[in-house]
Amino acid sequence: MAVCAILNACGHHDHSHNHEEEGESHFHGDGIKISPERQAVLGIVTDTVEVGEFNEIIRTSGQIISSTGDEMTVVAKSEGIVNLSGLAEGSPVGKGARIATISSKGIGSGDKLAKARITYETAKKEYERDMQLSKDNIVSESHVDQSRLEYEYAKAEYEALSTGSGTSGGIVVTSPLSGFIKNLSVRSGDYVETGSPIATVSQNRKLRLRADVSEKYFSKISLIRDANFKTSYGDGTYRMKDLGGRLAGYGRAADGDFFIPVTFEFDNKGDFVPGSFVDVYLMTSLSKECLSIPLEAVVEDQGVHYVFVRDDDGDFLKREVTLGISDGERVPVFKGLEAGDVVVVKGAVHVKLAGVTAVPAGHTHNH
Repeated sequence: MAVCAILNACGHHDHSHNHEEEGESHFHGDGIKISPERQAVLGIVTDTVEVGEFNEIIRTSGQIISSTGDEMTVVAKSEGIVNLSGLAEGSPVGKGARIATISSKGIGSGDKLAKARITYETAKKEYERDMQLSKDNIVSESHVDQSRLEYEYAKAEYEALSTGSGTSGGIVVTSPLSGFIKNLSVRSGDYVETGSPIATVSQNRKLRLRADVSEKYFSKISLIRDANFKTSYGDGTYRMKDLGGRLAGYGRAADGDFFIPVTFEFDNKGDFVPGSFVDVYLMTSLSKECLSIPLEAVVEDQGVHYVFVRDDDGDFLKREVTLGISDGERVPVFKGLEAGDVVVVKGAVHVKLAGVTAVPAGHTHNH
């Protein structure tokens, strides 16, 4: 009976050999095996590491600013209360488009536009009357000249104030060029004096990148030739040479400032926001021979960097690496790789996940 009980117990233990479905990943020895079909689906791409030149990089922060001459400040034509035309910072505007209306009704000495119109109409009538009287030699020529000057002055002031004004009255402030509203200096309901800034309009055709370089790199400032940069709102790294950029120059640190400004000018071929801060990778003319890999090939885990290397069997092995300073696209590898190694350059995250979720190939035990 004891023997039967043991045999029956063994009969309830199902020892089955379930092979994984084709395309799934699993461990194979010390590596991770992923079928070629599965690699294609996940977008896993490998490349052979080779020695090549890599420029010395100075990594710093910077800011995108509008180029000189590409923006203008719109000012108030008269004192009064501002009423903005529903525009916000970043709004596109055309040349001559209404930005705001200024009204002086009910404040100070009254409606300036209405007063300018009255002055203009009065001066016009006086000038026309004097012209008729001069034909009969009733008024002198100098009197006519003075009358004409007063008329032309009143006309110029009225036309300047009335340009674009609507039926509701008020002095209209328009954009002097096509572009977008870079910033607004006032809010609707604010009181402004004549000449007060209301808004800044930028054409946004040319932009500048100003990088702030620490004084410790002063000896290398003159060696800077190119730059890459990353924005917080864009995808990937922007290369200055792809944007038609050029080094505009570098200055001196201001008193009390420990940073030296290095400026590049480039075409606005992307959706860049003037005033936004960016990460900058300045490239010097100094270079060295070394191994480098795309940043996408690197995976970080608790501060440790590693890559996945494909062995002769097609398995992916996790390899810790020591890195240098990247240029925003590639990064030099000082330790952990050798020339000729085949590394995952795209889809490394998928290989990492496969290593975490895969189970050893072979038996599954169902009790």
